[in-house]
Amino acid sequence: MHERHPLSRYGSNERGFTLVELMIGLVVALIIVAAAFTALTGSDRATKINDQTAQAQQNVRLAMELISHDIKMAGYGMTTPLPGCNTAIVPGDQNPVGADTGPDSVSLVVPITATVAPFWTLNPGVAGPFSQITLSSAQAVNDMATANQPASPTLVGATVSIGGVVSQTVQAAAGAGVTLGSTVSAPAAFPANTPVFLLQCVQYRVSNLAAECAGSTPCLLRNVNGTVTPISDGIEDLQIAYACDGCVTAVNGGVEDRIIDDQLAVNGTFDQTDFVSNSTWTLAPLTPTSIRLVRVTIVARQTQNDEGFGAGRGAPAAASSTPVAIEDHNPVNGIFAAGDYNAATYGQLRRRTLTRTVEVRNLGL
Repeated sequence: MHERHPLSRYGSNERGFTLVELMIGLVVALIIVAAAFTALTGSDRATKINDQTAQAQQNVRLAMELISHDIKMAGYGMTTPLPGCNTAIVPGDQNPVGADTGPDSVSLVVPITATVAPFWTLNPGVAGPFSQITLSSAQAVNDMATANQPASPTLVGATVSIGGVVSQTVQAAAGAGVTLGSTVSAPAAFPANTPVFLLQCVQYRVSNLAAECAGSTPCLLRNVNGTVTPISDGIEDLQIAYACDGCVTAVNGGVEDRIIDDQLAVNGTFDQTDFVSNSTWTLAPLTPTSIRLVRVTIVARQTQNDEGFGAGRGAPAAASSTPVAIEDHNPVNGIFAAGDYNAATYGQLRRRTLTRTVEVRNLGL
């Protein structure tokens, strides 16, 4: 009689996975991996988008803070013209006679002084008439010269303001002494430790040139005495409008009365139409000295397209291609040159717009 092996009863129940079961398991695993990869890609893409959007927001805020600060201080201590700035504010409308086809610019007379020792102060004081002043130390004079011309420090030709009261062109500087271009007459008198300010003509403009923007275009440039510095990346547009007092002859006979002139000359109501965005500001009564409010609008864009795993450069961002039109500028008319606007590429980058109205504090005093 055939004897059965004692383990045969277990062997008869042994079985493996069939090919169908293996394929089903593989498909399920692939679905799980694909879902995880999709979630990872989406999360990474969202993180990149948020970072780029936050960076654009930071860039536009930085640009606005710098311009606003200089507008508030424009003209402080200025009693004589500066090279490039014959007035405290020099508007630069991109197209003064019609709709702009690019960004505006503006030049401002901005005072600077030392906030740490050695301070830029008189020592000793002076009383008119005088044509020379002495600062607290020779180092103070050297520091002022470096601030005026970083590449080749000099004070000759620079404009200084004594106490924010009278400005003079520097004729010569040696040691702690500074020789002025003309005599300050009596009864002007300034005690020791009176601050001395260096006045600079500062220009803000937008550039799309890689050489000027350190490779990251577009950008906002700050030009001081020919030294051009990119100060904020991604700044695509700058539009500036001005409200004035005493610039409309139909209002109060053209005499300033501490009330913004109604450009429509209807009922004296102040509104956005009272900001002038198309003018050279060189012909009376529209002159820079009548400016009382400045409305600044800045457009910043991402510095690169949205990217994530599976999204290549050039893939459209989830942004509208509708152009951001501000003041009298519509990008369809040209961003940096007529015809530059292209809806397909324009919509690949998100944008942030910031507008602020700034009161000038040192004009028409």
